[in-house]
Amino acid sequence: MKTSIYFIFLFFYLFISLLPSQSLAGNTDNVKEIAVVVNPENPVKNLTSKEISDMFLSRRRTFPSGDPVMVLEQDRDSSLREKFFRLLNGMTLKRVNTYWVRLQFSGEVQPPPVMSNNIAMIDAVRNNRHAIGYVPSEYVDESVHVILILKD
Repeated sequence: MKTSIYFIFLFFYLFISLLPSQSLAGNTDNVKEIAVVVNPENPVKNLTSKEISDMFLSRRRTFPSGDPVMVLEQDRDSSLREKFFRLLNGMTLKRVNTYWVRLQFSGEVQPPPVMSNNIAMIDAVRNNRHAIGYVPSEYVDESVHVILILKD
């Protein structure tokens, strides 16, 4: 009996984890503004698009204060990620993905961890002083600090 309950629980857990992450956080196709966010305890108050781009492409691994950067990423094929990189540095999603494949094969670095949805992104940034991530601006609350807004 315990074994069957375990398998039922496992089945539902796997089923839920395989649902598209955007369904948990809303559709991002109509996002007009993307907020780049950090933990409020982070001394950084704003960054340029170039500085943020360098962080998200692992060219820069520290904040200007010298603190390490923990980049958090959205789903690799999401429309939000595509829009983020297009607005941030003009890169297409294909180009960004190719860039990361090349870096992975060179052994230099691994891609940033992927958050399952926008709510998970906010939670992760709120709970890590060194984290930086991005979400549609409507997900921003007082638990994170906005350092840049990207507008469509």
